[in-house]
Amino acid sequence: MKKNEKLLYQANSVPSSLALFYLVFNTCQTIFTLNAIDVSAAGIRVMEIILLNIVLSFLVFIAASEIKRYSRLWSLISLVTGIFQILRYYIIPPVSSEAFVRISTTLLAAGVILIIASLMSLVKCNEYLQAQLSAKLPAQTAANLSAQKEA
Repeated sequence: MKKNEKLLYQANSVPSSLALFYLVFNTCQTIFTLNAIDVSAAGIRVMEIILLNIVLSFLVFIAASEIKRYSRLWSLISLVTGIFQILRYYIIPPVSSEAFVRISTTLLAAGVILIIASLMSLVKCNEYLQAQLSAKLPAQTAANLSAQKEA
């Protein structure tokens, strides 16, 4: 069995696991942010932070399970989410310098991990599609030859 044919029977587990590891960093970032800001003074801001992190976590969780099945669309969605996570670095609320370091580190780490997972998944998706094509071509060629012999 060729290496590419092996992909037809294996899950895309490494990029999927990296995408799930993003959830750890995203959760830490949420906790650090909520601990650093004054919750009583920033009522609507707290709601925005929590809702955004819930949506991002849900999106990446769905993407991780779809990436495992070599979904190119969800790989691209997670790539965009990773880029968005890095861009969130520029909208960190004003906090102390110690909290800023923790928040920015977790934001950037989460974004980089998700981008790496997405790029790995896109490469694997291309290999998976090539394996599918190479597995189908010999079977189709044999079917075409037998159909031509009968005609």
